[in-house]
Amino acid sequence: MKKILALLLAAVMAFSLVACSGDKDPDPTPTGTEPTGAFDYSTLKLGVVMPEADHGFTGESVAHARAEVEAQATEKGFQFQIETKGEAAAQIAAIETMLSWGANVIVLWPTEGDQLRSAAQTVVESGVKLIIYDRLINDFEGMAAEIMGDNETIGNWMGDYMVNYFKEQLEAGETVDYLRFIGDSSTVSAQRSSGSDAAIAAAGYTDQFKAVNGQSDFVTNWSAATAQEQMENWLNSASKEDIESLDVIITHDDEIVDGITIALDNYYSSNPAAQLNVKLITGVGARRETLATYDETVANGIELVTYFFSPSFVREAIRLALATAAGEQYDGQDINGQLFLIASEQVDKTNVEEFRQSEKFAERYSLSE
Repeated sequence: MKKILALLLAAVMAFSLVACSGDKDPDPTPTGTEPTGAFDYSTLKLGVVMPEADHGFTGESVAHARAEVEAQATEKGFQFQIETKGEAAAQIAAIETMLSWGANVIVLWPTEGDQLRSAAQTVVESGVKLIIYDRLINDFEGMAAEIMGDNETIGNWMGDYMVNYFKEQLEAGETVDYLRFIGDSSTVSAQRSSGSDAAIAAAGYTDQFKAVNGQSDFVTNWSAATAQEQMENWLNSASKEDIESLDVIITHDDEIVDGITIALDNYYSSNPAAQLNVKLITGVGARRETLATYDETVANGIELVTYFFSPSFVREAIRLALATAAGEQYDGQDINGQLFLIASEQVDKTNVEEFRQSEKFAERYSLSE
């Protein structure tokens, strides 16, 4: 009987304690800070403005952007518009259309940064979140974030690679004679060139890297056909001495490499007695087709070093835009107007097979399988 009474008393006391605390939330939320739940993507209108698909890289980039946006929109339920325009004026008109449509976030890949400055400022002033991809707008502020491949590091690596490749020649006090084929006048080309030059300068060999006969950089506009024509014209007009002195061809893109490779092979085939002493060509992209070309002997055994830079990088710009819209972090960081850099990888004959088996290579070609 005593045991039963004791149990009853304990139960009553426990009930009293619960009753006393029952009018309070055990984990109260202060007034005005109630959790709002997950972001409502049905309110989102995402605009994407890109260059036209005028060559392979941009064509694949547009395809990757569409694939990423469509997959994300199907999953999350937001509206989107994608415009591909080759001229700055057309991109400006596309931005105006998207603002009228009511875009909340715009991803902008400018054809030319400075020409898009005013339109970008209009986006910012309208309160729309702006993500700038690939080609930056110099000294521009107010965007939600910028994102691009790490062009300066690519340039640094390229410069370091050439210094090491020609180490014996440089240490002997000899010059390394080069031709350089850049993409265009954008920040991408500027960063790749300056990064390469800075690495050579840091190694103390600036005076020993010489443009052949003072030749200016060739501006290819990222075109294989243009690069081929430029290389052929140079080979047909340069002196025998200049042609034979050429050690390395520096480029900013694998498609440029492709055009130059055709020109070199044609020249060597047409002039079998010619002394073609190019030892190395540099690229950016690590394209499947370019790598395959250099699996074979190219123009008397020229070697290739290239740097992974993929059309699939644009997917990261879309992911960054969605994180911005939802007020989330990107890549483990708060989004506060900073520049995010997408990492690259150096690829040459020593690691090309390993690279072909990587996840990044698989995503790069996921739309063509």
